Amino acid sequence: MALFHSSLIGLLVLASLLAMTTAKKGMTWGRVSHISGVDRVSCTANAVACNAYVGDTECATFLPILCINKDGSPKPAGLATDFYNGWASGNIALTIHVKGSDLTSLSVANMLCSTQLGSGWRIAEHHDGSGGWGWQAYGNVRNDTRYWTYINDQPANCWN
Repeated sequence: MALFHSSLIGLLVLASLLAMTTAKKGMTWGRVSHISGVDRVSCTANAVACNAYVGDTECATFLPILCINKDGSPKPAGLATDFYNGWASGNIALTIHVKGSDLTSLSVANMLCSTQLGSGWRIAEHHDGSGGWGWQAYGNVRNDTRYWTYINDQPANCWN
């Protein structure tokens, strides 16, 4: 019985250590540029890359949420776009800093955007520019921090 008890304690300690080294992560993006009222946001910004497959930032971190209002805004004349840098047909803004682990579902993230910014706002998604990895929208978001974003086809969100 003592051997079973000490083995069980050893397994619990090992599980705790593994949990500490494999903290849940969520995906974040940053701003690449701001030109003539248009922000380019991307998975890779300011020499930091996101991980769209398993997340890149521990969910215990406090960051703003990148929110979008896809109101059908037309693409500005002359704005270059491609698959990796599309036009998101809307406006972007940030929430106050929130702890990633408080984003327990897509609905909660969307509610935080709409509560702070108004009707029609939701958390920005990896593919909002019709491609992926980066896109453009009207805005003037900060460029000195990363932002919580989500991806709809990978487990890289704090709520997954």
